[in-house]
Amino acid sequence: MSSKTPVSAWWKAQELLARRAHGTQELINKLRLRDFPPDEIDAAIKRLFEKGILDDEAFAERLTEELFSRRGYGFHAVLLRLRQKGLDFDLCHRVVKNFFIEIDNDEMSAAILRLVARRRAHEKDKNRLFAWLKRRGFRGDEITRALHDYEIE
Repeated sequence: MSSKTPVSAWWKAQELLARRAHGTQELINKLRLRDFPPDEIDAAIKRLFEKGILDDEAFAERLTEELFSRRGYGFHAVLLRLRQKGLDFDLCHRVVKNFFIEIDNDEMSAAILRLVARRRAHEKDKNRLFAWLKRRGFRGDEITRALHDYEIE
């Protein structure tokens, strides 16, 4: 029989953060699932903040960039996904708004058209394409502008 040494919430939190970035609430939830005592979780989270290892704003900024650039999500879908990570609404809204303010119309249209190009093979109806892009979180005016001159073959 092997005896396992107990792991502290501090070490488990570091291990989780080494794998990928987490928001505070997401990290707390994972530590709770592993049955760490609440006071130990609080101490670990406080220590992570003090050392600058845990930063919800930086996490939200990186995730916003990835969700838009790599995954092809618009404003509303990015905001929803950040909220699903347990981040504060005001923080999410501010970060997402600041990110999307920096994107000009041409860059937004190019991002939408890249998504359309991926979907074009099986989507022939512009209305269905519009609805699909809306579900990905893009605003109607952004979609209309991007699809204005776009012709489906």
